[in-house]
Amino acid sequence: MTRAVARVLVYLTVRVVVNSIRRAFANPLRAVLTTMVMVFVLCGWGGALFASLSESPARNQPDLLQPQQLLLRTMGLVVMIHWFYVAFTVVPSVFRPPQILVLESDVHYLFTTPLKPLTLFRGMILIRGLFGALFFLLMLILYMLMGGVGVRPRAMIVEPAAPAIALLSYPILYLLVFGAALLWSISMEAMEIAGRGVRRWAARLLIGWALLSFGLTAGYLVYLHRLPEEFTFLTALGKAVDWLPAYLLLLPVRGLADATLVLYNGFTPAMGVGFALWLTAALLANRTLVRYQGVLYEVGASLARKSAAARASQRDPLRTYLQRKAEITASKPLRTLRWLERWTPRGALALLWRDLLITWRASGWGNILMVGIMAAAPVGLMLLVHYTASPERDIRLALKIAYAAAQSITAFFISFGAFYGFTDMLRRVEWQKPLPFSPRAVMVVEALPSVVFFALAQLTAALVASLWFPAEWLFWLSSGVATTMWAIALMMAMLAIALINPDPNDYAQRLLSGVLIVPALLLTGAPGLGIWLLGVALQWNLALALGLACLTNLFVALALTAFNSALYEKFSPID
Repeated sequence: MTRAVARVLVYLTVRVVVNSIRRAFANPLRAVLTTMVMVFVLCGWGGALFASLSESPARNQPDLLQPQQLLLRTMGLVVMIHWFYVAFTVVPSVFRPPQILVLESDVHYLFTTPLKPLTLFRGMILIRGLFGALFFLLMLILYMLMGGVGVRPRAMIVEPAAPAIALLSYPILYLLVFGAALLWSISMEAMEIAGRGVRRWAARLLIGWALLSFGLTAGYLVYLHRLPEEFTFLTALGKAVDWLPAYLLLLPVRGLADATLVLYNGFTPAMGVGFALWLTAALLANRTLVRYQGVLYEVGASLARKSAAARASQRDPLRTYLQRKAEITASKPLRTLRWLERWTPRGALALLWRDLLITWRASGWGNILMVGIMAAAPVGLMLLVHYTASPERDIRLALKIAYAAAQSITAFFISFGAFYGFTDMLRRVEWQKPLPFSPRAVMVVEALPSVVFFALAQLTAALVASLWFPAEWLFWLSSGVATTMWAIALMMAMLAIALINPDPNDYAQRLLSGVLIVPALLLTGAPGLGIWLLGVALQWNLALALGLACLTNLFVALALTAFNSALYEKFSPID
């Protein structure tokens, strides 16, 4: 990359970041939250770096768990976290290139300059792509620490096996993985435009690897649970990822996981193999870029056009849905029933009915599949516990806990994924806000579409679970009611974050949302969920546990509704 290209791209990136920070501090509430997050990041990471470089205290050696057992328990969880990251971040990059990498202004200004296309794209990937990767790296490490992977307890027990400087191997390897995925995404788009498409074969290869590695690890995990020896889940998971066939299949992510715990495991062969593997992938992708550099401008124009279409759909999703689905609605095998089309709701319920109809007509089979997956999660985990447990043990309580926990996890992830839907909804405020609806009513009905599908899934799960265990039908139904109420509270929390940070393309707002989402969901859902799970574990009276959990979630939801309505009244689409 020449100095001229670097100066242009650095100037554009710095200008975007500065404007993002200005917008963040233009809003008082967002300014306070941004300051708190920046102080947390600087103080937290500074303290961690200072502590890692200072003299380590004497480690306590407990009698219950030895250091190797602790590392084994931690390793299984860390490997799975990184497997999900690679499977759901790197694999999707094969199907869709990063549209945010190229903007419309680049087509009109940068692409018309005499800069070489290969040099220009390398600079964009290096500056814009890896700059965005730093946000994902920060959030990934934060979620690992908050998720309790046990780094801090291990630090008080396990003696370090590598110097503190070895911690830099994790961000280096992470950026290499992200860069390789970014390079291959652009390379395959260039090959598609040049008529040498390999995206289908690459997608089959990556999906096959993901399914095979997950299936092999899960199968060996079930096998360990069937052995006479008693293993805790984390211990069995650690042994499963260390099993040689699974170890070899998981090498692309095992290096990242080992780099996370390099301070206590030391440098491992998996780190070297992973570094070599991802470096080779990045070099091959760069070679492909060189080979197809003649079509890189067409790639940039295509990405900018898709990015503009995505922003247009965010500004007016209703019009986009109608334009996209008008041609195929008549031929779809799944249609809206005529009696539903004739019924016209009034008041704020019309907004809910509009969102449900748009979602249904956009992807009817996709919604049915989503409901089926949400219903299968608690039933599947319950049956897994049932068929892997010893026949001599009374597992009725374990089945209830597994069922309720799976429902809670499903509600958490459904709420986690609702953020972009709420930001799209807020782009319609310009024509929706003048309608004579109460702000509280609008906030309630806008948070309910995903909850409706979730409630339908929990009803389906209760019916299916009653086929296996009909004596506990009342518990399955009560658990669905409790988690549905919990999902409403979580949706209100996500709507509050979307009202505070309505632009997911803004760097500062994206970072602020990424840091706040998980703590907000945990703090919002902890009271109601804690009461319900505690009642299930301690076998309280079912009506008492359900009533307390629903009342707690209702109180939290009402408080957040009042907060959201106040933000909604002051909200401006220009923000």
